[in-house]
Amino acid sequence: MSTEGTTPDAPAALLADLAAFFRTEDRERRAALAAAVAGHPAYDRARLGAWLHRLDLWPALPRGRRDLAVPVGCGEVRSVLLRVPKGYTPERPWPFLYLLHPSGSNGPSFLGYLEQILGPKIDDFLVAAPSHYRQTGLDAPAPFTIDHLAIFQAVRRAAHVDVDRTFSIGYSTGGYAAWAVALFHADQVAASVAIGSVFTVPPGEDGLWKTVLPNFAQVPVMHVWGSRDSMPVIAMGSRNSMGTMAEVNQRFREWTKKMDLPIEDCRIAGRGHGGLAPPPGPLAKLLARRRVHYPKRVDHTFRHVHQGHCYWLEAHTWEGAHWGPQFPRIQRKPGETDARAMGRSIEELLGTLRGEVAGQRLTIDRRHVGDLTVWLGEGMVDWGAPVVVEVAGQKVFEAPLEPDLLVCLEEAARTYDFDRLRWAGVRVNARGAAEPVTGGTPFPPLLPPVAEKPAQGVRSLFQRPRRRPGR
Repeated sequence: MSTEGTTPDAPAALLADLAAFFRTEDRERRAALAAAVAGHPAYDRARLGAWLHRLDLWPALPRGRRDLAVPVGCGEVRSVLLRVPKGYTPERPWPFLYLLHPSGSNGPSFLGYLEQILGPKIDDFLVAAPSHYRQTGLDAPAPFTIDHLAIFQAVRRAAHVDVDRTFSIGYSTGGYAAWAVALFHADQVAASVAIGSVFTVPPGEDGLWKTVLPNFAQVPVMHVWGSRDSMPVIAMGSRNSMGTMAEVNQRFREWTKKMDLPIEDCRIAGRGHGGLAPPPGPLAKLLARRRVHYPKRVDHTFRHVHQGHCYWLEAHTWEGAHWGPQFPRIQRKPGETDARAMGRSIEELLGTLRGEVAGQRLTIDRRHVGDLTVWLGEGMVDWGAPVVVEVAGQKVFEAPLEPDLLVCLEEAARTYDFDRLRWAGVRVNARGAAEPVTGGTPFPPLLPPVAEKPAQGVRSLFQRPRRRPGR
């Protein structure tokens, strides 16, 4: 799209400087371009997101299917089918559906299921369908690839994505993965649809449900399951059955009624594992949602550091014990049930980030997190007034913070998220030392540099279905 010409809200010179910022990685050049934009008479911080969406950063893709090869770390590459809808133009952002296939299928063949349930409405969305993805649950074995985040980043650069209207949807094994996307990457999606699956975490009040379910506080999940689904669910770390999918889902349904979470239970009476589809009306309503940007409270539990991001908190390094390729050793204490012993043992190996914004004070608790960034966006605090950051009960930072265009643009170039703009930040290290984020603050790479080999004999949390769902 051309930036030639002048409009009252976006002069050509300003747009040209913004586009040039994204086309260079030279730090000095970027700083000069950010200063030029900030100094332009028409510069308006409130309009920056809209201006970024007008830049000529994406190719004019023809309608149809194209393949993306996406590195996901550990030396692995995922094949991702990108479906470009009729009428696609890079001149505006498009809602995005992340489609996750069941076992025995792949991205291209499962696309027909989505076309069937959405009908002509599918052309309202960009669709990305990876094949043979990994990381479908809490217990996903090594190698610990970064499938979902890496694919999101690749699609955002290949096509003009509306990041505020990004949704994951999956069936069977893909349903497990849809749960995992919402669980570990809640701040990247507006909602998730999990079909023909169970929530892949040890169940019950004395397991881990109470620990990890707060991750869903800001991201709705539509849970679609059949009342007669007889697919077995195998307990983590053993060969013992926890019951059928229908039985486990019924227990989950009853438990989540006790918590104020946006999980929409869609039990399909008389159905088994195949032939399930979300109800059209509720699905359309869900797919019209927009993502939450900066909630006042966040509570996030995760297994790997690349999953340690939640709205305005971002972990960069891991501290202490970690759940690696081997299954954790479970030692039951007197009076504990097996489920409680397992839940406690695993919980001790999970990372957590919890935070609350109260006026100008941001309080954070962390476990197994070293370096982290506390991000500030529009509406979180009063700019210019002192901001106080407390970590683990200790005040680590107190000073005024101003919106910094260079910081905002550097972060937008790193994430290609033009909707949740981050204008300032405080970097806190593992010892509690803190300093403001600047345009030169380094961030670790998304993909792990060293391959991790899967251990032999590690059991999965649940027995994954091996058949494709009925159509």
